[in-house]
Amino acid sequence: MPRYVLASIPLVVALACGAAGCQPPPESSLRKTEDNTEGKPAGQFGDGDDDDPADAPAGCVKDASFYDVPGDGCDNDGDGEVDNPPSCDGAVGSSAADFARAMGICDDASERGFGLVSATFTQGYGTLAAPKPEQHGVLSKFGDVLRPREGKQLGVLSTGFAQEFDGGKAAFAPGKEWWLFGGEGAVPPGFPKAAGDCPQSSDVNDVISLKLELKAPKNASGLKFDFNFHSSEWPEFICSRFNDGFIAYLSAKGFNGGTPDNISFDAKNNPVSVNNGFFDRCTPGTRTGCSGERESTSTCPAGAAELAGTGFGLEASACGFLGKKATQGGATGWLSSQASVEPGETFTLELMIWDTGDGRLDSSVLLDNFHWLGGEVATTTERPDDVK
Repeated sequence: MPRYVLASIPLVVALACGAAGCQPPPESSLRKTEDNTEGKPAGQFGDGDDDDPADAPAGCVKDASFYDVPGDGCDNDGDGEVDNPPSCDGAVGSSAADFARAMGICDDASERGFGLVSATFTQGYGTLAAPKPEQHGVLSKFGDVLRPREGKQLGVLSTGFAQEFDGGKAAFAPGKEWWLFGGEGAVPPGFPKAAGDCPQSSDVNDVISLKLELKAPKNASGLKFDFNFHSSEWPEFICSRFNDGFIAYLSAKGFNGGTPDNISFDAKNNPVSVNNGFFDRCTPGTRTGCSGERESTSTCPAGAAELAGTGFGLEASACGFLGKKATQGGATGWLSSQASVEPGETFTLELMIWDTGDGRLDSSVLLDNFHWLGGEVATTTERPDDVK
């Protein structure tokens, strides 16, 4: 059964429109979670000396078939080094497996006994049809500020071009419609999902999904990855039927009683979009929602610096030619989502982004820093401690 716990960090959240513009944040941040009641798997113990294998925590079990979980102070895989998970994205190609390596998924299940079973780019849920190759990419940076969260590369999925700028030096607005006749893709039942009382179209376009089939290590009870959602729906289309979305759709025995669901959301359980409470990388003091259901003025406490050089940071008049100069887009900044799985189980994780209502005004998501977790794992999406 789901339970709710207070998040460990403060959020800047607006009722249905996020920090990018609308209403003040709630007094508390409630996050939907799932209990992993199996306890700590073998090899997952308390704190030891991160540099000295001899100073392992009490009960630390070493096994060559284990994953070396960062931060637990145990040399889980028994290689003589504590907390040294591999990095494997120094040189990558354009396949879905290369994308997985760019995210930090280094182990092959057929060789290591855990890790990647298969990786496929599709046009979304329940289809094997391929998206456009321009919709996925592996980059060494995204813009002037954003860099990989681990290793040397990060992955990008986009409803437009998965690169800095939307083709050439263009903004991600007005966007690229890849499929004029069919091929729009599909999302899981129940999506797109509205945020609060905002309207929501059920039509999706330019869907791209990275479908990962993974096998958990015997000493892991959860997974975690980082993402950063960007959208050119900001500022005009906040709280409109056209808000693009991103979900991380997990189907695992150890999660949600085995019922698949999204694991990336804000404090009000809203999926990731411009209406998400984390969406705060944008231009402060800008009129927003003029093409939506609720006009407001943005707060954008994180500012627009991270958008420089991405294509989402190009400026134009907001909400009409007399409006304030503002970025033609915004972002959530880096966030971390995590959820529980059963030790040793094989499961699927679908990382999916789409245009809503039409194929215009593109959105992109950066993906990186995948790793396994030990101990009790709650389902949360939070701002990492090293990201402001």
